[in-house]
Amino acid sequence: MASSKRSGHHRKAAVTPQVDAEAGSTAAPLEDEVEEPKSPLYISLLGSALLQGAFTEDACSYENIPKENNPRPLQQQMGDKAEYWVNGVGELLHMKFVARLDFCGQYSCLGLYFNLFDSGIDVSNLKKTRAQFELHFLAPEDEDSANYPQEALEMSCRILNTLSALTTAIEDRHNASIPEADRPAVSPFVREYTWDSNDCFVLVVQSEPLFKDLPKEGSSTTPRISCHDIGKSGILLSPSKAEQLALASAASRSSQAANTSDSGGETKVECPDVRDGNGLLIYPREYSMKLACAQFVEVEVYLKLWNIGRSDKDEATERERLGSRNYQLILCHMQLLPSMGYAKADVLKGKRKASVELDRTIQAKRPLVVSEHDDSMEEL
Repeated sequence: MASSKRSGHHRKAAVTPQVDAEAGSTAAPLEDEVEEPKSPLYISLLGSALLQGAFTEDACSYENIPKENNPRPLQQQMGDKAEYWVNGVGELLHMKFVARLDFCGQYSCLGLYFNLFDSGIDVSNLKKTRAQFELHFLAPEDEDSANYPQEALEMSCRILNTLSALTTAIEDRHNASIPEADRPAVSPFVREYTWDSNDCFVLVVQSEPLFKDLPKEGSSTTPRISCHDIGKSGILLSPSKAEQLALASAASRSSQAANTSDSGGETKVECPDVRDGNGLLIYPREYSMKLACAQFVEVEVYLKLWNIGRSDKDEATERERLGSRNYQLILCHMQLLPSMGYAKADVLKGKRKASVELDRTIQAKRPLVVSEHDDSMEEL
């Protein structure tokens, strides 16, 4: 018996030829039965939902996200003390889905200093520098919802429910015997967003740390002065003043490097894998131009959890005194939509045939690159 559930791209009545029994001829289809052509955005959203690796019903199953020993430390692989979710075969769990990008949202940090303050920058802060993206779920009430295939809407609900369920499971397990007033502060995967009289849930996705090979804190404070600087300052340097000058210089070089395509000098910039509609890499210095106008994206992330213990220091804040759990979505890949890759593949042929053709058409995504030692933790 055929299923009554129909794919989103077949929501209109199929064009069925009408046969004239007496004449034995086939009548032309009625005009209102012809399916309208789909927009590039619709095709890209549908293609992303059909592509291998998309967050389908099978992807959120117990077999793919087991409860036992999940999340778990992966210090040897990831280089830090955080915990990570893995899939059914013990590999790092990835989630791929579509969303709306809000460049100017309250959680978005894509400007000159990314997620840093615009003053008081030092090396310890630079190690935590990340691009931060605010993503909204696709909803039927959106202005562009006519261009949303049902598969993309269902995937949005699936992502929201899965991330909420993973957070709930961790919190219930850790807080079972702790009074509510003494429970750690939580920064969940899913954040609340309110504007005017409306509210919704959003996701905060962060890149890997942007700067690599920064000078080590506590390294030699020998004054770094060139011959051209001799006689330009009448201030007698001390070790602490020399260190401040070195840190200020490193901060200046790093901020400049992040917003240019050439990292230059000693500081290296890890450019996030963010691609435009043609598949070309977008450098951080171009975010204010190319991402400000972007609306829809396909993203691939992995999940990370920091457990921050309680502090008994006298000057500890309330959050530090109680400890905290910080859930993070770390960016592997972002593709702006509509995408030429999906436009070249006929995604309306049928799910199985389309997914095979998409795998041949879409370029393979870059492998996940993780810095050797990432001990940073973002508190948002």
